[in-house]
Amino acid sequence: MIKFFRKIRQRLLTENKFSKYLLYAIGEIVLVVIGILIALSINNWNESRKESLIEQNYLRRLLVDLESDYKTLTFSKDLSNDRINQIKILTDVIKNPLLSNENSILIIESIEKVTWRSYLPLSKIVYNELLNSGKMSLIQSEKLRNLLSNYYVDADHWEMILNLEDAQKEFSHATAGLLSIEILTAIENSSSLRNTNPKHDMDIDLDEKDFNKIIQEFSTKTEAIKRLPQIHHYHILADKVITNLSAQNETIKKIVQSELNN
Repeated sequence: MIKFFRKIRQRLLTENKFSKYLLYAIGEIVLVVIGILIALSINNWNESRKESLIEQNYLRRLLVDLESDYKTLTFSKDLSNDRINQIKILTDVIKNPLLSNENSILIIESIEKVTWRSYLPLSKIVYNELLNSGKMSLIQSEKLRNLLSNYYVDADHWEMILNLEDAQKEFSHATAGLLSIEILTAIENSSSLRNTNPKHDMDIDLDEKDFNKIIQEFSTKTEAIKRLPQIHHYHILADKVITNLSAQNETIKKIVQSELNN
């Protein structure tokens, strides 16, 4: 093909047909430019296709993280409800210690677990990978990028806020020594952290006399008792935060799934 065009150029020059040669040269340049543009277009298409495949992979992995987050948030909400119920149990005990024998195991459990966190950290593996690698731009949807940013910024913010558990620490300090090591061990071994009903398998050997002694001592722990409203506020706040994050999570998952379907 190159030899063919070279022969045409040589023939036009030898015949002194300069105007035709000029038109031919221009045509040849146009053909070269068109070829370059086609090659660039194909290359851009290939690059765009590669980026689209990478984006799809990230979206699928993001969806896995978000599903994991939702399970964590659901469990955290259950924990909040458990803690709020435990505060009510302890408040009732303070008001009327004589009725406490009816829920002895629940009361013992509540004294220990009421200070436990009800907000758990979320998974940010894929999101952090996108940020740290500078590949966030691969997510083509600006709306999705903004929603992801707001979601994880909110999660980090509230994790920091809800880690400031001064009231819980004061309560734990005030009740230190109230429960024996055997009782604390039984509570901690009662179930896994993913079980919201640990009371069903707690192995606590406690007679009525020992239990009443614990209740009497607890009723005198004024420093602990006055912290209960603050702890209650903490778990109410945690519940609201979890509800908000769960709603954000659901919205983002729908958009991610829509992007995958497209």
